[in-house]
Amino acid sequence: MNEYFMKKAIELAANGAGFVNPDPLSGAVIVKENRIIGEGYYKSYGAIPAETEAIFSASGDLVGAELYLTIEPFRAEQEEYEFCRLLKEKGIKKLYIGMLDPNPSKKGNLISELEKMDISYELGLLRDECEELNEIYAYYIQNKLPYVIVKWAMTLDGKLATKTGDSKWISSDESLKFVHQLRQRVGAILVGENTVKIDDPRLTTRLDGVTISNPLRVIISKYGDIPLNSKVLQVDDNTKTLIIASEFISKDKEDALLQTGVEIAKLRETNNHIEFKDIMALLGSMEIDSLYIEGGSSILASAFESGCIHKVYTTIAPKIIGGSNAVTPVGGNGIELMRNAIVLKRVSHEIVGPDVIVKGYIY
Repeated sequence: MNEYFMKKAIELAANGAGFVNPDPLSGAVIVKENRIIGEGYYKSYGAIPAETEAIFSASGDLVGAELYLTIEPFRAEQEEYEFCRLLKEKGIKKLYIGMLDPNPSKKGNLISELEKMDISYELGLLRDECEELNEIYAYYIQNKLPYVIVKWAMTLDGKLATKTGDSKWISSDESLKFVHQLRQRVGAILVGENTVKIDDPRLTTRLDGVTISNPLRVIISKYGDIPLNSKVLQVDDNTKTLIIASEFISKDKEDALLQTGVEIAKLRETNNHIEFKDIMALLGSMEIDSLYIEGGSSILASAFESGCIHKVYTTIAPKIIGGSNAVTPVGGNGIELMRNAIVLKRVSHEIVGPDVIVKGYIY
């Protein structure tokens, strides 16, 4: 039963995806006599902490109850002593914590405070699930750089598009829903200007039945060669776009783009390209905790070569299009020897509609 209640807390925490960045996803469940009497999750950046919501929304008294919490209280104003004092005051007899806060500024005082106040605790219940839930937060809070996810959809014979560049749609409607769930989770989504020219994507989140959060749209366009009627240049309060350009972009191009309402960041150009690590540093300085790269093949190649990628999703559709000139997912010069190939770790897969989605980690 303990795992059941922590899984419920994890499910609750996931509801904050896209709204709490760069804070962690946090969920809490209060149980008494094997019955859930209170629950809460961290709903938006700066909102009431999950554990506080669960405690004060609970039905009945909490004497003898247990609290299941995916991650220890992480807010600076929620000091360990005050949290433990509240547990003691309410009579909560035991605390289950999925993971401790990896923030280097945390001094690990929670456990000592629990012991001082003679509050029983168990650390690490469903630790792996809780840590995966907050892998973005854990990386960002320790490195101040975005956690980078890449995803592409390809045919069974490894093609990203036909020889004419047509790529709509390789994957199924079910897989496209998965894409939008990824967009909901991250702080920013990135593509290159060629993807904008060919596909004219909106790069927004579209999910039925849930409140959505649009990631910042980041477009790499060294010299601003983007059609001014492109959908990604249509901005409002909920859809923002950042153009990553070279320091050598012409003033005319820059001014024309700025008039659409987008922002432009000009970075140094080295050997005819913009370094991915410079892009990561820029986004990190903007408190963008996570980046989802959707392509195209040259952008993916640059990202892999930079060593910035952490997690890979690949959708494999049961389709074959052939063609030696058809586009493959990762371009660039490629690796010369098989022994030097990038090998994913912790690989898993799931069937989504007719497609297979493979997940793996670089690190």
